Amino acid sequence: MKLRSIDNVDVKNKRVVVRVDWNVTLGKALQLVDDTRIVRTLPTIKLLIKNGARQVVILSHLGKAEEKKSIEPVSKYASQLLDEEIRVYKSVSDCKSDIESRVLMLENVRLWEGEDSNDPEFGGQLASLGEIYVNEAFGECHRASASIVGITAHIPSCAGIWLIEEVESVLKVRENPEHPFVVVMGGSKVEDKLPLLKLLAERADTILVGGKLANELQAEDIKLKGKARIILPVEGSDILDIGEETRKIFAGEIKKAKTVVWNGPMGKVEDARYRAGTEAVFEAIVGNKGAYNLVGGGDTLAALGNEEQISEIDHVSTGGGAMLALLEKGVLPGLRVLES
Repeated sequence: MKLRSIDNVDVKNKRVVVRVDWNVTLGKALQLVDDTRIVRTLPTIKLLIKNGARQVVILSHLGKAEEKKSIEPVSKYASQLLDEEIRVYKSVSDCKSDIESRVLMLENVRLWEGEDSNDPEFGGQLASLGEIYVNEAFGECHRASASIVGITAHIPSCAGIWLIEEVESVLKVRENPEHPFVVVMGGSKVEDKLPLLKLLAERADTILVGGKLANELQAEDIKLKGKARIILPVEGSDILDIGEETRKIFAGEIKKAKTVVWNGPMGKVEDARYRAGTEAVFEAIVGNKGAYNLVGGGDTLAALGNEEQISEIDHVSTGGGAMLALLEKGVLPGLRVLES
C-alpha cells in the first residue's frame, strides 16, 4: 500500500488541518495517564511549522460521543510539549475566524452528530478549516467518520509521519512475517477478534491466548482451524491471570519466534495482583533480540511502567483496534482515501 506522504506536500503559507488521535485516558483530576498518542504526533506538527505552514488546525475526538468530553485538558498538555499555545474553539466558524494563532484546535469532533455518521456536510465544514489535510490518527482509520474519510473529498489529503510508520509496521507482519511466527492474544471481546484469529490460525505457527479472551474461547468451546498450534492457559477457564506454568510455556514459545505480534493483556492488569502474566509476556518479547515484534495497545504497556524496556520493542502501535483490523483486512477506510 502506497500512501500520499506529507514529505511530498508543499505547505508553505498554507492552512493545514491535522487529524490526530489524542483520545487519551484522563485521571480523576483530568491529568493524563499516558501521553504516547500525543508524543507520536508531534514530529508531524513540528514539521508543518518548520516547513512554513501558515496555521496548523488540529482535530481529535476524546471519549464516546455521549460522554461529551472537552478536549481542553489534552490541548493544554500538548501545548506544553509543543511549546506553542493551542487555542480551542467550540465552533467551526470561530476556528476559521482566528487568523493569528500558529496552532489551534477545534473542540472534540464527536460533539458534532455528523462526525460518526460521516455526514457529507460536516465533512465539508471540517475541510473549510484548511487547504491541506494530514491524517495522523492511525487509531481511527478503521472508522469511516467525517474527520477521517469525509474531509478527504474536499481538500488534498496525505498521511503523516507516524501514520506511515504504523501502516508499514503492520503490513510487514501481515504480508511477509519471518517464521516461526507467534501471536499472543489477550484482552476480551472474542466476537471482535475471532475473524482475525481465524485468519492468523492459517498464517501463524503458534497462537498463545490469555486474558478474558481465553476464558471466552474455552467457555464457548470455539475451535480455530488452521496450521497454527493454539495454546490456552493450562490452569483452565475463568481465571484472572495466566498462572506460572502457562507463563513458562508462553515464554518458551516466544523465545523461539522470529516474528511476534501481541495484543491485549494476559490478565486483569488494572489490579496489581493480576499483572504477572502480562509482565512475563512482555519480558519474554523484549528478551528475544532476534525477533521482530509488533505490539498493539500501548495503554497496556504504559500500565507496566517499563519505559526503558518498551523502547526496545520494534513497534508499539497506538491503535489496538485499527492494528487488528489492518492485520485482518489489509486496508482500512481511512487509508484507502490516502492511497496514491
